[in-house]
Amino acid sequence: MTIADLREAANTIMFGGDTRRVADLGLFTLSLALGAALLSSLLLSWAYSAFYGSRATGSNVHRSFPLISIAITAIFICVQFSLPLSLGLLGSLSIVRFRTPIKEPEEIGFIMLVIASALCCASFNVAFLIAILGVAMVALLVLRWSPAFLRRRAGSGTLVIRCTGEQYREALPSMISLIESHLSKPTFDSLSTAEDACVLTWSFQKVCLVKSAELERKLQETLPQASVGVYYNNHANA
Repeated sequence: MTIADLREAANTIMFGGDTRRVADLGLFTLSLALGAALLSSLLLSWAYSAFYGSRATGSNVHRSFPLISIAITAIFICVQFSLPLSLGLLGSLSIVRFRTPIKEPEEIGFIMLVIASALCCASFNVAFLIAILGVAMVALLVLRWSPAFLRRRAGSGTLVIRCTGEQYREALPSMISLIESHLSKPTFDSLSTAEDACVLTWSFQKVCLVKSAELERKLQETLPQASVGVYYNNHANA
């Protein structure tokens, strides 16, 4: 094999092209593709744990990224050199269904990134692989330190007050004043009355522990027999 052939093969590995010519270089080149798939999956696994590892839910899906990436790369390397094998794989996959639930929406994005990076490795397009991983990291940084227009507009907290109808009618102005002075951007959501009972709910974006405790205390003073509940989840603003 001449130096020109090696240069052409290296250019194909970087930017894609005739995959059969790259495969002719032997097992070493194919192992490089699997190694690139492994490295990219490890980077994505680290990114998932770094950006979303603090979530309370999730299935630790990032632990399967290396195996998924290697398997997809190997499958597509094999099927692109054999039409009967690719048709057989298509038929077998058509009867397979995966029913594992996706607990976090971010898992779908990361799984798609793993598949995309594996396809880049299988098609020997390292330049596109680097571009995908670079843009993905930029997107994760933007989501982490997102400007105000990317953040959730709806309230992530809920205030629930249960009181009698008489208390509701008498203390409503002072109740609204207390809520607006202690909560961030409160929005009145619902009102339900049944006989002499009344339930009111507000949503809000932020609250600090000191103001939350002070609000509950003042509402209890204003509505002695009422039930006050504050529910807030900071992950909703992430």
